[in-house]
Amino acid sequence: MNVLGIGKIGCDVADKFSAHEQYGVYKIGSNVEPGEASFCLKQGSDPEKYDEKPINPNFNINIDSELDVFVSGEDIISAATLRILENYKDCVIRIFYIKPNYRFLSETQKLLDKTIYNVLQEYTRSKKFDSMYILDYDAISKVIGKAPITQVQSKICDTICSTVHMINFLDNTAPIMSNYQEAPATYCLNTIGVLDIKKNDETIFHQLDNVREKRYYYCINEKQLNTDGDLFGLINSQMESKIEENTSIMFGVYSTKYESNYCYVVYKSPYIQK
Repeated sequence: MNVLGIGKIGCDVADKFSAHEQYGVYKIGSNVEPGEASFCLKQGSDPEKYDEKPINPNFNINIDSELDVFVSGEDIISAATLRILENYKDCVIRIFYIKPNYRFLSETQKLLDKTIYNVLQEYTRSKKFDSMYILDYDAISKVIGKAPITQVQSKICDTICSTVHMINFLDNTAPIMSNYQEAPATYCLNTIGVLDIKKNDETIFHQLDNVREKRYYYCINEKQLNTDGDLFGLINSQMESKIEENTSIMFGVYSTKYESNYCYVVYKSPYIQK
């Protein structure tokens, strides 16, 4: 699988995937060192300038059939996203869009974010992209809790990377139990989150409207799977508590060697988000 970061925040997230050998990591930004897997794109003051001519990053390397793109609307370079992705129209593309903190954006950035956010959703709905995951900067900052100001950005990127990586890993691992079914292709506007198994509380990375499917990934210590007679009832009870009208509840249970148990959640909707 390949990862492409566009703009500073997108590149910061992409960098985190370098720790995992499963990914090819590529970056486009104004402050990256040019190389085989990176391209320095000069940042302009006017987002409309990026629409004046095609952009050919010329990576000198082929990107294969799967490409995860990380981009944030607060980066002016995000205006070049569609131009950049024209180079990879034969790939299966997933967009991970990081919604910025509006309180600290300029008027130009606010307009850019609104435009790119809506355009990427429309392209996803029309199936030019496989899916789009919306991640909210403020929501993730609450997940990481208190952190020194010099580490906040890095911890947010770490959280995005680790969560996406684990869901990717689990999607390619056979669960020991599940009721998974393939979601309709129209369920393409998504977000992710985590479930505190002990408290049965969910933390969602973006408040998605009109959710039509929730998919839970229980990661349970293998020893507990073999000894805990209450676990099956606990998971059933939790899944029953999540049932809502017009929303499918899917879950899978996976064996891990981690001491702690985790549960990741993918939320899916077929509707354009505000």
